[in-house]
Order: sequence, then C-alpha cells, then structure tokens
Amino acid sequence: MDRKDIMKKFLSTTVGSNGLLNATQARQFINEFVQTSELMPLVTREVKNERSGTFYSIDMSLPATVAASEGTEYTDETGSLTYDKYDFNVVKRRTQFEMTWEDEAWTIEGSAFKQRVIDMWIQRWGVDTEALALLGDPTSYPAPSTAWEKLYAINEGWLPQITAVNGAHIIDAAGATPTFELFAKAFNAIPNKYLRFAKRNYRWLTSTHVVSDYRNYLSSRQTGLGDAIINGRIALSPQGVKFAGANGEEGFAVFPEDLGTAGDKSVILLMDPKSLVWLVHREMKLLNRFIQEKDSFRYTGYHYDDFIVTQFPSIVRINNVARDTTYT
Repeated sequence: MDRKDIMKKFLSTTVGSNGLLNATQARQFINEFVQTSELMPLVTREVKNERSGTFYSIDMSLPATVAASEGTEYTDETGSLTYDKYDFNVVKRRTQFEMTWEDEAWTIEGSAFKQRVIDMWIQRWGVDTEALALLGDPTSYPAPSTAWEKLYAINEGWLPQITAVNGAHIIDAAGATPTFELFAKAFNAIPNKYLRFAKRNYRWLTSTHVVSDYRNYLSSRQTGLGDAIINGRIALSPQGVKFAGANGEEGFAVFPEDLGTAGDKSVILLMDPKSLVWLVHREMKLLNRFIQEKDSFRYTGYHYDDFIVTQFPSIVRINNVARDTTYT
C-alpha cells in the first residue's frame, strides 16, 4: 500500500467505523512519520502488539574460546549470552486539527487543498514525535501551559534518560564552544569494551548549529584541514567518528540549544544511534468527521508509543556546550 492508498482511505473515512488502521496501513503511516523526520530513520524501531511488556538485548560479553586437545573429549565450557532487560509501557497521545468548510471550498487550490493539509498534518505529527522522543520530560512540566510544554509532558524522552545515574558517561563542556580537545575528551571516555564498535557504528549526535560552529573553528586554524574546509565542504569526523544527520547533512535541527541553567547551552551525544529505541504499539486510529455546529471538519489521530535507551554504559554525553557567537 502506497501513500495515495492510505490517504484515499483516510479522506474517504473508509478506514473502518472505529477509525482503526489495519496492520499494513499502520506500518505505512509509521513510515510516513519516519520520512518526515531527521533522527527517526537512524534509531531502532520496534512495533509491538502489546501496550506494555519487556524486550531484551543480547551480548556475548565473556570469551567463548578455550584450548582444545587432540583425541580428548571436552568438558562443557560453552560460552553464554548475556541479556539486558528493558520494560516498556506505551503512552497514548492525540494529534488533531480542524478546518472550516470555507477553508476547503474557497481556497484557490481547490480539491488539492485537503491533501496538502493532510500532508502538513502528517509532517507535524512526525516533528512532534521526534521532539517528544528527544526532550519529553513529564517531571519538568507538572503543570504544562504552552503547546511545547504540553508536548514534552506526555512521556519521558531519550535525553532525560541519558544520565550518569543510568550509567552514561557525562562530560561537562563548562560553557566552552566545540573544539578538537572537547571531542577528544569525549572519545576517550568510551569504555574499552565498546571501542571495537566506535568508528563503525558510533556517531556524534548534536545540533546543526553546533556542527557549524565546529566547522568554523577548524576553518580558522592554519592547517591543511582548515584550508580544505575553507575551499570546499568536506565531511567532519572528530576522532574518526562522523556526525549523524538527515539527508547527508551534519547535525539535527531538532536537537536543543536552550539547555543549562541559563537556557543557552546545547548537548552532544557520542553513541550508536541504534541504542535509541522508538517502541510503537501497532494499534493506530485516524478519524475524520464533520461538525455541523461549527461547519468544520475535524481530523484526529491516536497512537501509542514509548522511548527507550539501551546500553547506557556505551553512551557519552557532553553537556553545557556553548554556541560560538562570532558569526551571530
């Protein structure tokens, strides 16, 4: 089923009397989220039939190789797998908007207007999902009032979970702008057991502006690298690790730049993005109805998800990264 099929079903309200999507439609709609986001294509996506439960990640953390002698029956010294257990409990949320009959009937775009609005709605739903996944923090917003606070109060996101208490390694930039030395310090904080994966699977995850600041910092250095950056765009890879980004770019627009006590600091993560898990309950609803009393159409979507972080000891987080004000 492609995008036209699912939109046709939604616009004609033939998704079922209760608005419930079938399994194929739900997968397609989830894919629409992913296509509109920057970070979600890089993380682990789990679709579950249950609303709560447990999932496991496995590892073989101890040596599984011993000496073997010719003609000698071996004793059972089989290596064992280790399991990390993670509990999930999805949270229900709603995305909704209305448009009047006049909005649809009198626009110069005619019949294409509704399709355009639906596309915008899906994009908004995707952006909201990404922002919630990163920054959701119900504890910080016990009485939300603004639209963003109401979004962040829904569920706990990845960044609030990545703390020293949970086992992540925290580097304090202490208000410094991104430098070679800061990235080196973070890389050296990776435990030895994870180094074999570092340059293959690890990425720097941060704001697009932070990457821009680092690029400007390097271009100002009287080195061959500085000249190369000035004369042509090259991929940055501090300590041999690339910056992650959407569509071949470096950094993410959704990463915050208003953290810290003064609300003016950013954050950098050094990790395998697959350690971030977006867990989605398969059951999704899309509802479309006309409200006579308001002469308007209301579009409502419901779905359930949760955000999990695995392998905390493999993650390095740099806090209190300042923006370079030279170019602002």
